[in-house]
Amino acid sequence: MRILVISNLCPPDYDGGFELSALRNANSLRERGHDVDVVTSEFRTTYQGERVDPHWVHRIFKGSQTKDGWSTAEMFLGGDSDLRFKIGNLFNQVNLRLANIRVLTNMLDMAPSNEAALDKFLAENDYDAAYVFGLHKIGTSVIRSLMKKNIPVLYHQGDEWLAFYLYPGRLKKLMLNLASPITYFRERKIDLKHVYLVSNFMKQRFMDAGLKEEQLGVIYRGVEFPLREDFDRERFDPPVFLVASRLTLYKGIHFAINAAAILDQRLPRAEWELWIAGHGDSTTMQYFHGLVEELNIGHRVRFIGKHSRDSTYAHMQRALAVISPSVFDEPFGNTNIEAMAAGTPLIASRSGAIEEIIDHGKSGLIYDRHKADELAHHMQLVLVNKDLRRSMKIEALMRVKELFTQDRVIDQVEAKLAQIAGLESPLQTTEKKKVSLQ
Repeated sequence: MRILVISNLCPPDYDGGFELSALRNANSLRERGHDVDVVTSEFRTTYQGERVDPHWVHRIFKGSQTKDGWSTAEMFLGGDSDLRFKIGNLFNQVNLRLANIRVLTNMLDMAPSNEAALDKFLAENDYDAAYVFGLHKIGTSVIRSLMKKNIPVLYHQGDEWLAFYLYPGRLKKLMLNLASPITYFRERKIDLKHVYLVSNFMKQRFMDAGLKEEQLGVIYRGVEFPLREDFDRERFDPPVFLVASRLTLYKGIHFAINAAAILDQRLPRAEWELWIAGHGDSTTMQYFHGLVEELNIGHRVRFIGKHSRDSTYAHMQRALAVISPSVFDEPFGNTNIEAMAAGTPLIASRSGAIEEIIDHGKSGLIYDRHKADELAHHMQLVLVNKDLRRSMKIEALMRVKELFTQDRVIDQVEAKLAQIAGLESPLQTTEKKKVSLQ
């Protein structure tokens, strides 16, 4: 198949896991013999790294560089994902929502030129199907370019932005129509027949927004790293509980720190440490360091800075357990399946899709996301119960093999792309060969 992948950003210049997934899945499809191109935004002016791409990545779009409201959400969220208006945070709520509207209006300004850029690109290139990831920096009207050439579209959405942009509340819809009525009308007239989400949790969010169930499906994300079955390998000494995340309040870092303080009181003589990998803004980091000092657990907690994905995975393999303390409703959470693939017990907050990823008590442990004492209890269980640690490692790896390998994900993507393109998938061809040989 000839496949066009569309992503608002593309590594090495990227924001999150869904952009990494876009490039990884495109590369996996190429490795299976498909002719794949990626179209994405130009490098941002803020990007400081090396600007080198493979020949099949084409940077044709202008991308919005306006920061969204999550960059200011720390001020009032208090580590919660609840964005409802409250009297106590009314001013900050208004600022957040205005910041998000600015992002959208900036994107609306760029959408017509991005649609024209894709029109020009498609005048010289044709594809059997398009595979679409994030569009929140380039605009949804680029899909119109595909519709003009009758190229079917498969979406693989890692967040709820698309649903709540195309099916907004009344106030947001009014503001977007006031900002740019013609462009926003065009933005909404796109093919949405095949929208796949990264979890059933996200599928329900899209249905809540107004999409029909028959439009929607689920394809999980896959882990790209090699699976580790050598469960008895050498680990950090003293034992390490590892958090690897953006260092923000909505990722629940402060709950992990408070849980460490509780565990320190319960087991003052036990040997263990909490390592926190990642980076955050200076104000938030100051708060986290201050909390460690206030709780007098500097001997337990280490901030080890931002690490590459390979280095983070290496740390996971040597940790006693990985903690995912998010208080934000995670659409999926790649860190979770990476910890499981590393053969390391996972302790995760009950947020978003986590109960689709692990079976509590078997392949991992889940705690109430606002209860640091419950997290501390689970940390203690893992620390003292060797049999539980081993059984969770085995069960977690079995679950990854069943649901979350990169090969399994690409099998599903490949089959769906072939289906919408009206072509026979490689799996169907293989099955027919087996039948003919019999």
